[in-house]
Amino acid sequence: MSFVAPKGTELVRLLGGGSVFEVALVREGDHELVCKRLVPRALAAREGRVAMVREARLLSRIEHPALPALVRVGSDARGPFVLETFARGTSVASLVEGWKARGKQVPRALVRHVAIEALAALAEVHALADEEGPLEVVHGDLGPAHVLMGPLGEARFVDLGAARFRGLEAELETDDRGTLPYAAPEIVSGAAKPSQATDVYAMAATLLFLATGERLCEAESEAAKLAEVATRGLRRELASQAEAFEAKEREALFEALDPDPSRRRVSARELGDVFAPVPRAPRLR
Repeated sequence: MSFVAPKGTELVRLLGGGSVFEVALVREGDHELVCKRLVPRALAAREGRVAMVREARLLSRIEHPALPALVRVGSDARGPFVLETFARGTSVASLVEGWKARGKQVPRALVRHVAIEALAALAEVHALADEEGPLEVVHGDLGPAHVLMGPLGEARFVDLGAARFRGLEAELETDDRGTLPYAAPEIVSGAAKPSQATDVYAMAATLLFLATGERLCEAESEAAKLAEVATRGLRRELASQAEAFEAKEREALFEALDPDPSRRRVSARELGDVFAPVPRAPRLR
């Protein structure tokens, strides 16, 4: 079935899709927006609807330049949909693929810029608060496809269907396992729920992939990857090959990817300070 744009919008192009969502760029008047819908086979599945509701509720509560803004939610004959602002940018996955096509690694200066910006943005998102205190925002599924560099070199995060936040209702909880091999071992094994600490692990894994362009798992099949990551994590020894980073930064990545969560760096601010120790002022939208 082809993508159905909500009434009042027109389809520009498909952006992607998976087993739960199909995502498209649509135009409403002079604005280009992202529209997310459940794929037909997921319309009756609880997990898909929960992910859609959770993302919409989180985006309705927060405002940060690294995150999309909620435009509206709705439903029509095709089912529920969410409209969000369009985060222009290039994903870490596309950066690696693009430079590989040239037979090269991502340039050192670009790797360092992405690392500094992405860690700073993640620290800011984790620190978001309202009048009642910290919002305890967790992305829940960071990886190369979900970390973008915007047109001005700013970091952006997309796809918040696995997000968590303060006051999340029990009925909106699901057993999200993240994206292999970037999800922390305790998430993959089912021993823990997504948290800000596991966001930091996933970001460290994303930066390791960006800096090396190497496969982070020895296994190739999804089942084998799951078993490998759940039992011993990814190939964090690749940190020694991340030549874009200084020795102290490679060591910090190695520590952040320890399969034992009790031995990791668990703060995005702490990890970011290794790469950019100069304090940064929060950015405005």
